[in-house]
Amino acid sequence: MYEFFQDILQGLLNGVSSLFGWLGNTLSSLWEALKQFVVSLLQPFLWLVTGFGYMLSNIFVLVVHVIQVIYGLFKVVGSVIVGAYNTFGQLLGFSGSTQYYVLPSAYQGGWGAVVNYLNQTGFNTIALIMAAFVWLLTAYAIIKIAGGEK
Repeated sequence: MYEFFQDILQGLLNGVSSLFGWLGNTLSSLWEALKQFVVSLLQPFLWLVTGFGYMLSNIFVLVVHVIQVIYGLFKVVGSVIVGAYNTFGQLLGFSGSTQYYVLPSAYQGGWGAVVNYLNQTGFNTIALIMAAFVWLLTAYAIIKIAGGEK
């Protein structure tokens, strides 16, 4: 008789165990289906957010490059302006004196005579104008090269 009740109880426990197993599998499948449904609903939104973030990062990279190019252009223009200012300042301040150069005493008299003669004839003014013209032609050539013209 003991075996009879043991078989009935064992069958009942096996049935309850399989019922809970089935219920667990069913709930697990429902949960996985619900997760898959939510993911499929939110996937386009996530793609949109990811694409928007990628676009923003590329816009920031583009802005940084534009700022670097503008900064470089200002550096070039500033260098040209400073170079022109220094060149014209030195050209206008040229006196023809030899105080910066050391000549042997045998040549000093001859040099002084040539400089005085050129100052009287106005040759130093022509030299200044020609030097400024050469400088402007050089600046124009640099701008053409930077602009891509040949």
